[in-house]
Amino acid sequence: MEKREKKVTFSQFQKLGKVLMTPVMILPIAGILVGIGSAFTTKNIVALWPVLGNTYVKLFFNLLKAMGNTINSYLPIIFAVSVAIGYAEKEKGIAALSSVIGFLAMNNVMNILLTSLGILDPAAMKTGQSMVMGIASLDTGVFGGILVGLLVAKLHNKYYNIQLPPVLGIFSGTKFVPMISLLACSALGLVMSVVWPFVQTGLGFMGEIIYDTGMAGSVIYGLAERALLPFGLHHFIYTPFFFTNLGGSMVIDGTLYEGAVNIYNAMLASPDAMFDVNITRFIMNGKVIFAMFGLPGAALAMYHCAKPERKPQVKALLIAAIIPSIFTGITEPIEYSFLFAAPLLFVVHAGYAGLAYLLTYICKVNIPGPSSFGGPFLSTIFNGIMQADKGSNWIWVFIIGIPCFFLYYFTFRFMITKFNYKTPGREDDGQEVKKLDKKMSDEMMATIIEGLGGADNIQHVDACFTRLRVKVKDKALVMPDTDWKQKTGANGVVQVADGVQIIYGAKADIYKNNLKSALNMD
Repeated sequence: MEKREKKVTFSQFQKLGKVLMTPVMILPIAGILVGIGSAFTTKNIVALWPVLGNTYVKLFFNLLKAMGNTINSYLPIIFAVSVAIGYAEKEKGIAALSSVIGFLAMNNVMNILLTSLGILDPAAMKTGQSMVMGIASLDTGVFGGILVGLLVAKLHNKYYNIQLPPVLGIFSGTKFVPMISLLACSALGLVMSVVWPFVQTGLGFMGEIIYDTGMAGSVIYGLAERALLPFGLHHFIYTPFFFTNLGGSMVIDGTLYEGAVNIYNAMLASPDAMFDVNITRFIMNGKVIFAMFGLPGAALAMYHCAKPERKPQVKALLIAAIIPSIFTGITEPIEYSFLFAAPLLFVVHAGYAGLAYLLTYICKVNIPGPSSFGGPFLSTIFNGIMQADKGSNWIWVFIIGIPCFFLYYFTFRFMITKFNYKTPGREDDGQEVKKLDKKMSDEMMATIIEGLGGADNIQHVDACFTRLRVKVKDKALVMPDTDWKQKTGANGVVQVADGVQIIYGAKADIYKNNLKSALNMD
């Protein structure tokens, strides 16, 4: 029983990581808008191109920054709504409304309580306090939003179809959810008023330790983030650094910012602030190197090691997998192409990722790499080349990246041939490399449904960037892991307590929609 409880907890962590990706994926457009707006309003660029000093031109680029900061300034409530919707089983609109009410209630309660106790002064707020949706409150960041979203989703799933006594019948069903959410989140505000300052202090202390570790901290951060990818828990490495003072705190243009993403965006928007690698390392400057150079080198090695007759298929597979790595920072498709066939290659890759973080720290490369900043390629342009005056040191991306390409290439090629790893195109006879099609045939859909034990055995279908996540009634009816690759072209299968996660790379979300449509699921 204890073992099963651990598995369920692990599965829930994976689901939370998937839910958190929804608001994070809103950030790329915000980052691009702020990046463009900031790039064309810097003093040196305006001096070089005087036309940029025109009032209306300046207004245009300042509007772009304002549009991007619409997302950056309201991330906590965006997280609250996204988590509530992600976990709500039915009536997701009511869950979203309730999360907004709950988030405002939590902050209003903290405002009234802390102001009454003399702890909070809206005219002179201290570290850890800020204006949240126009309310002077504790700065709980996105974690406050996540807690509200989880609490509201829990209440929503329990009470959205509640039947109250006749005298209160008008409040039955979904109308009860906003009311109970208001009360529960108000209580959460009382708890947070007491607990959160201690959490902030602890995070600040940990942040100082990590900050002082310098290069070693960068290596550990980068290596751990990649190493947890196969378990779907890598989100829990970087998310605290992104959005809490674990990733640093800094005053920029008279305003205190906490969390690496918030600080970097403030630096980007500021006319005077310079980039700081101690902040940038936590928003994945090392990922620019291995996603844009290292993994393409690995892909080329796998292509050259493929059997001649299978190279055309492998080429299509690897190109489709490497494009998102370079342009969006989504590296899972290429990583899963060798993770299950050759786990030792992934161990080497995780080590090289740590090395990339080390080198970018030493060379002070101030270019973020995740998809939330547009991905490595666009980030190199908008946050690197166009922000050279802020100390982006973009030239080092290519000085480090090109050798990294060959390091991956020769390492992978040596290990694949030395240990005869069954990477794409080297499978035994009878195993076929599946091409990444844009549409799924009815035959493929039928195979997947049958492999999951039939339509009656499927309880829930979802997907993240690369995984089709399916909850089933009886796992014994699911076909063996090896059959998924041979029959459906899957890159691998991860077993969880209540189902399976089938890795299809970029096709996962398409497969989810097709599967739901075939099963008539909402």
